[in-house]
Amino acid sequence: MTHNSRRCRICGGPRLGETVAVREMMFGTRERFAYFFCGDCGTFQIADFPDDMARFYSGGSYYSFNNRTRSPAWKRLLTRLAAAGMVGRPERYPAGTSIIDRIRRGAEPWIAQVPGLRRDSRVLDVGCGEGARLDRLGELGFTRLTGVDPYLPADKAGTNAEGITLVRGELADVAGRFDLITMHHSLEHFPDPLAMLSTAREMLAPGGRIFVRIPLMQRAVWDRYGADWSQIDAPRHFYLFTPRAFRGLAERAGLSTQSAGCDGLGWSQAWSLGYARDVPMHLPDGSANRPPLSAAEIADCDRLAAELNAVGDGDQGWFVLRPAA
Repeated sequence: MTHNSRRCRICGGPRLGETVAVREMMFGTRERFAYFFCGDCGTFQIADFPDDMARFYSGGSYYSFNNRTRSPAWKRLLTRLAAAGMVGRPERYPAGTSIIDRIRRGAEPWIAQVPGLRRDSRVLDVGCGEGARLDRLGELGFTRLTGVDPYLPADKAGTNAEGITLVRGELADVAGRFDLITMHHSLEHFPDPLAMLSTAREMLAPGGRIFVRIPLMQRAVWDRYGADWSQIDAPRHFYLFTPRAFRGLAERAGLSTQSAGCDGLGWSQAWSLGYARDVPMHLPDGSANRPPLSAAEIADCDRLAAELNAVGDGDQGWFVLRPAA
């Protein structure tokens, strides 16, 4: 479906805005892609899907394919102990409490928000890359871990030495049912997010949950950065949902929102400023670049991200979903 259809792909609304040109700046090709707003649900979406998306993930530089690092044994033990009370008990550790902040660098703090989660829960990570997040869950004691990614290198597919199964393919290619299906900054990469959520719902075991983290199109962020907002990540991100638009999408997929929150980080603000100064996130050799900002500017970015999160305007967020009654 393209912009020429004159309908929003998310809500079906006909009130579409004029196209906005957004540059590819993660790798600095500066190729321009047309996006538009839906005047009904507010979703910012790509006008036309590129013919060959694989080239925007290839070469090993995309972060989800080069971020696997195994922590030393002492750190794995400490983070596992620190997270012991978090698993399956969101009422004990609501978002933003100090224990989550303390273990953020070593654990996966989002697990505190999923009720009923156990270390033997069957977990599927959609858009897993090479499995870095699954590695960290394994370090915390989770034992039944699977990941799926359409761009997974073929030689990485299978069950690895840590007992984690990685599948090269689409969500529908994975067999079995799961207690938790996660989509950490992956749903916005798929052309049909409604179908993705609907398929995930059908793959849940009784009592299962879906955990989604996505960039959020918020007015405060758009007014500040416009097309330089780093979370657009053209053309890899097809959709930038408003919180309202995402909740509506989940409902159409037969899901209800159990809990939600904002967890934007200062890096997004910093790289939005970097893109505005025409500095890409990666150097020509593919290695990571640094934002062209002073220490004081970076501190301001961190402060702004925290302030926006506190009032529900953060530029990324999380949602715990369950099948609707």
